[in-house]
Amino acid sequence: MDPMTEMFCDESNLILSGLRKTIVSRRGQSSYGQETVQEIFRSVHTLKADATMMLYENMAKVSKELEGLLYCFQGNGKEISDTERFTKIVIDYIDFFEEGIDKIIEERVPVNTADDLSERIQNYTQELTSQMEEEERQKYHLEVSKPNKQRFYIASAGTEEQQTKSSKSTGTDGAKEDSATSGNKNKKHYVISQEDRDKICQSVRSLLRLADSMEYALGEQESATFSREQYQKLRDVQQNLNSVKESLINTDFVPVAKKMEVVVDEMSVKLNKPAKLLVKGEKTPVDLEKREKISSALIHVIRNAMDHGIETMDERERLGKSPMGLIKLKFSTDNGRLKVSVTDDGAGMDQSRILEKAKQRGLLTKAPEEYTKNEIFDLVLTSGFTTSEEAGEYSGRGVGMDVVSSNVKSMGGKLKISSDAGIGTKITMKFN
Repeated sequence: MDPMTEMFCDESNLILSGLRKTIVSRRGQSSYGQETVQEIFRSVHTLKADATMMLYENMAKVSKELEGLLYCFQGNGKEISDTERFTKIVIDYIDFFEEGIDKIIEERVPVNTADDLSERIQNYTQELTSQMEEEERQKYHLEVSKPNKQRFYIASAGTEEQQTKSSKSTGTDGAKEDSATSGNKNKKHYVISQEDRDKICQSVRSLLRLADSMEYALGEQESATFSREQYQKLRDVQQNLNSVKESLINTDFVPVAKKMEVVVDEMSVKLNKPAKLLVKGEKTPVDLEKREKISSALIHVIRNAMDHGIETMDERERLGKSPMGLIKLKFSTDNGRLKVSVTDDGAGMDQSRILEKAKQRGLLTKAPEEYTKNEIFDLVLTSGFTTSEEAGEYSGRGVGMDVVSSNVKSMGGKLKISSDAGIGTKITMKFN
């Protein structure tokens, strides 16, 4: 399995596990509010985009259909009242997507279809749209019919060859080995056989799903064919295997860098904004699970840089800038702490506009003139803040910088914004 495909599987499993937990945590609620709608939407939107990029058409198709259903519940204080029907669709979607991932891991094309699930989603969506006012219905159809111009990733023979070389075993016992034999005498690698590595990874995935399913089943009925003690043991096994996996598998940000390049290339074409991504330090070592979460955060940051930061070619030429926009993505360590930064040479953030939008949304706690520059930029990280007047393909969809900041904090990190009008913006994330 090439690095990008492996990254897709690992990221998707984390998202699907989180999606299942979202549903489990709402068990018993008579309705789902906007927080739940947006949380599920973010997960499905990311899964759709990644499946499309990797050319997994059926997985992308069903994801797009579910995304269309979720659009029906967005905005104006809408709620999901038929929670039983909606929950069944989401659970079946998770099962469908996980089945596809299993086939990818087994190096089989995920041709699994979900005709029944698709039909149920489409019928549900049709019922909801038929109840909309004409103006709302037209706006809905305009939103979901926007064309998607995607760049696709196709694994190369070179990538496969590189991965084969990187996964060679030292022997049958899977012992640790100094890397001097590979020409780097200053760095140690912990190597196990490819077969054992695959077994560990698959065990973690399988146990994670089983544990989530058992938790869900226990909440739905008074008795089951397993005990709480058995469930806890499975969780312990999962944690132990995951710990072994993380300690033995070396990883870096190379696949993340490739993914961000695809995002910039895609948006450059879509928005008609010539831009390039310059990446440094992509071989910085990182924990696998943290890498996937950082990758998700970076997607939003990079999209914001392209959508809000980088100007059009005409505007850049008028301002005396290079016609080609530049985004710098840097991975590094600072006193043992991981540091990730994204810098663009775009328009920068308009402080007066930020204050005005924050005032309109009731986010200010003191007079506008009392805010310092840093405090103004911190407002961008406030829940509910956006400068977008209306939802676009990349903005105003409930996926704001507050979500990015929250994800960074959940990893024990901090996010900082610095910006100068007309010069650009820098987003820095530091992790313990």
